[in-house]
Amino acid sequence: MKVWSSVKSILNRIPFTVKIYIGFVLFWLLLMVFVSLHAYIKRPEQIQKLTVYEQKLVGISVYKVSEEHFATGRNGQIYIFKNTYEGITLESVKDMLSEEHITWREVKKRHLIGYDQDDKIEIEIIRDIKTKAIIVKLEKDR
Repeated sequence: MKVWSSVKSILNRIPFTVKIYIGFVLFWLLLMVFVSLHAYIKRPEQIQKLTVYEQKLVGISVYKVSEEHFATGRNGQIYIFKNTYEGITLESVKDMLSEEHITWREVKKRHLIGYDQDDKIEIEIIRDIKTKAIIVKLEKDR
């Protein structure tokens, strides 16, 4: 009780504008805590959906050179799988992933972007000019 009464007396002496600023800061702090918590809770679901897409590429796993998994964006809300393949064509990777309902858009002859409306997964396939490697980037939106 003594603690609450001392806090109450301090709050009574603070001007109204300072109370508004404190309230504003507390509101945004709580909002950021909830956003971070939401991203933390949703991460296993994102990883599971990306793993399903990665398993569709198991037929070309012999050609896999490197693999990266990382989170990006504010509070790590966007999770990305980035695989690099050598000795395979861009069209064969596209054909493997086209079994799903993906809308494809060709940016350049060596750069394709696909989007799965059902799972909200963005697929980016890039052919590196120097190394002739194919980079497949799977990105899960919130």
